[in-house]
Amino acid sequence: MRGNWVLFVSRRHFRTRRREQGHTASVLSVTGIAVGVMTLVAVLAVMNGFQIGTIESILEINSYHLRVRGLTAAGEVPGVAAAPDAAAGDAAGGAGAPERGFARRLDGIRGVATAIPFQELQTLARSRYAGPEAVVLRGVPADIRTRDRGFAGNLELVAGRFDIASQGAVVIGIELARMLGVGVGDPITFVNLGGDDFNAANPEETELTVQGLFRTGFLDYDRSWGFVSLDQAQNSFAAGEAVTWGVKLENRFNDRLAASRLEQALPSAASIVSWREFNRSIFGALRLEKTLMMLLVGLIFVVVGGNIYQSLRRSVVERTEEIAVLKALGAPPRSIRTVFTLEGLMIGLLGGVIGVALGLLVSENVNGVFALAEWTVNAVGSILQLLGGVMGEGQFTIFSPAYFYITEVPTRAVLWETAGVFLFALVSATAAAYFASFRVARIKPAEVLRNE
Repeated sequence: MRGNWVLFVSRRHFRTRRREQGHTASVLSVTGIAVGVMTLVAVLAVMNGFQIGTIESILEINSYHLRVRGLTAAGEVPGVAAAPDAAAGDAAGGAGAPERGFARRLDGIRGVATAIPFQELQTLARSRYAGPEAVVLRGVPADIRTRDRGFAGNLELVAGRFDIASQGAVVIGIELARMLGVGVGDPITFVNLGGDDFNAANPEETELTVQGLFRTGFLDYDRSWGFVSLDQAQNSFAAGEAVTWGVKLENRFNDRLAASRLEQALPSAASIVSWREFNRSIFGALRLEKTLMMLLVGLIFVVVGGNIYQSLRRSVVERTEEIAVLKALGAPPRSIRTVFTLEGLMIGLLGGVIGVALGLLVSENVNGVFALAEWTVNAVGSILQLLGGVMGEGQFTIFSPAYFYITEVPTRAVLWETAGVFLFALVSATAAAYFASFRVARIKPAEVLRNE
């Protein structure tokens, strides 16, 4: 029965503060919590969209989850003859068989999704219309899109085909094609800036034909990357026999366990680099950016918590007579403090639920929200121009293509982050109410009732 009356009084306080007494403190508190949760959920969703898109582009196209260096395409140390079993398997396997030697080394390692050999070439590219442009040519297997689903999913073909099997074929980024003024079927001359036979005084030039244009959404790759076959890289650019093996895992966070198992299966001359080490600087910057943004937006809850604290302290003063009556009837101070703490819990719960719902709604429709904001600003600007007789300088866009390399704003709501924001709002409101309720202990029923 004790718990029933505490909950009853708490709900009555929560309702009457809004309805009977005409106070707006609870409404403002709930609104503050809801706005804070909505803002933080929406901001985190947009940040996650940008950051996860960047991370996936880097991992799926460039760095892989693990990089194995110091081996050939057969998985052996350069200059050392392959093992007899590998050589026999290669002879029986025909074309493409050298890579099966490395695949056999991965057979007993759980969690490995695929492994791709590649070589990177530093080149200068020029066309008939423009140049030179610094380009990273990556030599990869011709069937990489079928072997590596992550690569295929993050590389969108805008024009042509990803056909690098034929001699003299290259696939380049859409922005690089725009800078060079070329399209599918046009030739590009590449000047090799590396390789075993590199001659700085007389660098070799290789002419390749554009077979396709790709877009990744990551400007560095679209602006300065191209793909050729692994054979093309080794034969036309003298890249040598040493390659880097890119290993994709089913779960990239198991990289340390997979790396330790790989070390046991590979020759001692091989070195393994995890995606954490290879991308430490950029991923660290993204993590710091997200942490600071959460702290700054989280200050909203500090302000709202202070508002709830002052509101409930005032409520204690306003309800001094009621508290004195409850104490006179035998209610312990702890139970009365629980009444006000539960009221803060209700404020946090209601505000958190509303905020999460609105935040997810905004996150899913953020591009529509931005479009509406742009339309409103442009409509107001047009009206002002008509009234003032002044011509505008153009349409307002929040994410102008002149400054942002995006076609739409990506969003990604993460369950544990959304739940964390909700719990933080709930705890801040409850804690503010709990500390505000300590004023109850100073109320003495005899003095209050005597004065009444």
